[in-house]
Amino acid sequence: MVMEKSDKIKIVQKLIENGIQLNRRNYLKITAVLFPGLLAGTAGCSKSGEQSDWKGVSFPKVLFHNFKLFNGIDNLLKKDLILLIEGEKIRGIERMGDLTRYKGYEIIDLKGKTVLPGLIDNHTHMTAPMMMKPNPNMLLQYYEQVKLNYRNCILSGVTTTRDVGAFPGMISRFGEKVDNNEIPGPRVISSLSMIAARKGAEFGMPDYIPYFYDPFSKFFYGGNFAERPSNTEEIREICEELIKKGAAWLKTLHHDQTCSYFPRKVPNHSDEGYETILELGKKHGIKSAMHAMFLTGFKKGVDLGYHTLEHIPMNGVIPDIHIEKFINKGMAIMPTIMIFGDAFHHDRILNLLKSKDDEYLVPEARKQMLTTLKYNRERANIDLSEEEIRKLSYQPKYERDMFHFTILNLKKLKKMGATVGLGTDSV
Repeated sequence: MVMEKSDKIKIVQKLIENGIQLNRRNYLKITAVLFPGLLAGTAGCSKSGEQSDWKGVSFPKVLFHNFKLFNGIDNLLKKDLILLIEGEKIRGIERMGDLTRYKGYEIIDLKGKTVLPGLIDNHTHMTAPMMMKPNPNMLLQYYEQVKLNYRNCILSGVTTTRDVGAFPGMISRFGEKVDNNEIPGPRVISSLSMIAARKGAEFGMPDYIPYFYDPFSKFFYGGNFAERPSNTEEIREICEELIKKGAAWLKTLHHDQTCSYFPRKVPNHSDEGYETILELGKKHGIKSAMHAMFLTGFKKGVDLGYHTLEHIPMNGVIPDIHIEKFINKGMAIMPTIMIFGDAFHHDRILNLLKSKDDEYLVPEARKQMLTTLKYNRERANIDLSEEEIRKLSYQPKYERDMFHFTILNLKKLKKMGATVGLGTDSV
């Protein structure tokens, strides 16, 4: 069915009058008009030619007025402006004046809404399944979960993400779908698989991420979320493979213990292994990132000269000498403070998942996440034995008690002049 221009105008005006309720369909109808060129993948037809329920609407010429503008540069909201759009491009932003002189434009009153450029999230995992226990339901529902991840990223106003750990094949497939306007989603710049450590049968962090050995799963996912080299030669092979697949940079981890009051040691790469990652990145003209949640990881990343550190030390205050070296080497850090604070909000997150039902998670992911959150909440409120704590990868009480160090370190880095990015560690 071809929608008439007058019908499109009525849709937009109705959504604005109703406060623009951001459910899936309405959001994408309105954003295709409000933010053409800023929200990736929200207009056009699918490759198959089928008409999708989320397809955006567009106009030859549109004028928006009565809004507040945040331009991403000035620390203020600008008013008394008009926004001119032609096709899928913003033609200009001008001072408010006589609207009748803009001949041929459809005029839409935004009722005081705020307009801003698309946001950038510097630390995401777009293909995270939100299901850590592999089973048939995970395989059956995984694809739909990733579609939700991409959709909810756009619903949050994020139009570009820096992905630091993903299933390579899925990043490629979903990137094509966004580019071809088959699904809504952000532009994703990815390191593809993490390069995590392994010693024999023991996995380094993230030790809770499933690893697939069988050819079918590797084919389905296009590789593993975290690859597991056990020596320098295997690290070299994996780096070359990831770069060949299109990795925008290389991501590894330094995480020498679990996050608890009675930690157990977990494997890391050798210094030679970490240096090999840097060497191959340099050879191919791409940068390298290191996960570093402890002081030892921060120091290791700085000493070796990794370009970015992911997360922020949670087990003490970073010494000045390491920060000075970090700054002098031109490094940057993505603190992901939000994820550290999740330990304070188990009840809130549980209530969110219960109330939103299938808005964020497919049934199997929701079931597993609710089970995990309830388990963590219980463990946070009871006294555990040393043996029980050692089995945990993350102890909620420890995370809560150590949270103040993440804030202290962030303030110290900023005060000393370090380059700090913004990332959520979300999907």
